Amino acid sequence: MNGSPTFQLTRPASDPSVWKELAALWQRGTQSCPFQSPGILRYFSDATEEETLVLACKRDGSLHAAVVLKLDQGGKLSFLSDLKTDLNRFLFDPVCSALDKAGFFDFILGTIKEQRWSWTLNNQATEEDHTALLELRAEEAGLYNLGILHSARPVVEAATPAELYAHVHGFRELRYRVNRLVKQPGTTFEVFTDDRELDAWTDAFCNVHMLKWSGTPTPSSFRDPVRREFLRGCLKAWNADGLLVRFSIRSGAERIGFVVGLRNGDTLIHHSTTYHPEHARASPGKALIHAMAEWMSGNGFRTLDFGDGREEYKYSVATGERPMKRIFISTKSDLAYILSTSVIRTVNSSPRLYGIYQKHIKKLLKS
Repeated sequence: MNGSPTFQLTRPASDPSVWKELAALWQRGTQSCPFQSPGILRYFSDATEEETLVLACKRDGSLHAAVVLKLDQGGKLSFLSDLKTDLNRFLFDPVCSALDKAGFFDFILGTIKEQRWSWTLNNQATEEDHTALLELRAEEAGLYNLGILHSARPVVEAATPAELYAHVHGFRELRYRVNRLVKQPGTTFEVFTDDRELDAWTDAFCNVHMLKWSGTPTPSSFRDPVRREFLRGCLKAWNADGLLVRFSIRSGAERIGFVVGLRNGDTLIHHSTTYHPEHARASPGKALIHAMAEWMSGNGFRTLDFGDGREEYKYSVATGERPMKRIFISTKSDLAYILSTSVIRTVNSSPRLYGIYQKHIKKLLKS
């Protein structure tokens, strides 16, 4: 690619052709992340009431780099994939250099400065070089820029799929959970890589999730029919993109354990899970980790990514974790945004305050 880069801000609502260009970039991209796949982004765009924006760089007539964002009425930007994600990514052509990425970031930051927007970047991977590059360019652009470590993705990583399975199989408790369930009459482990029983499976997932969290301070969001249909739409979009792998345990006529898995190269993401509370002693969730590893060993996956969150069960098998950042960017005159993000930093840096937030404030905000 020898042409000079051109930059553009597009609103897909008025130019639907942009989805085809994004799909082509995602297909050849450096990281074909399921949370930025063509089908899911288009579904998110249809599902949100906020405006969808695509900021892009083109070379020789084709997309070279892009990011899909949503903009609320208050001028606050965030990733469109924030609607349901473990990780937010930019879309880059494999030939993109650090200099290309810097130019692309300068365009985005210049647009923010000109429009006087703010931008909250959740779930940013710290292992990627361009995360630090973006923060550096924001600082050099004279913008307010705050980055804080806020979460992590625990992972099981091995040199080969066989080694990954050997690692997981080596945990006696997981083998015990599987054997205990298998010995129960009428119990089977299921794997779906197509749309078979997708509607019934989704309904069962939501119903069991509601049972699991009933009577707790954080009841299931699937009490709301809109949230149930949103999940169904997500699963159908990921399935259409060839990314969805559903794992479940059937006991007689009902399913008692579920995992939504998503393909990402040689990684399988453990995205969502639930189990029937009446079967808690059998630990269906842990048994499904073993079942996932067995399936991965035969299908070329060497990394199991547990997704966002430091839940204890993930670390029972994890070989490490990948920290994630939240990055806040705005003009230096946006004092309300700066104050609110400073409060977030203070809470995040104090174990006591963070515990209060997790146990009380976060639950109130979700209710």
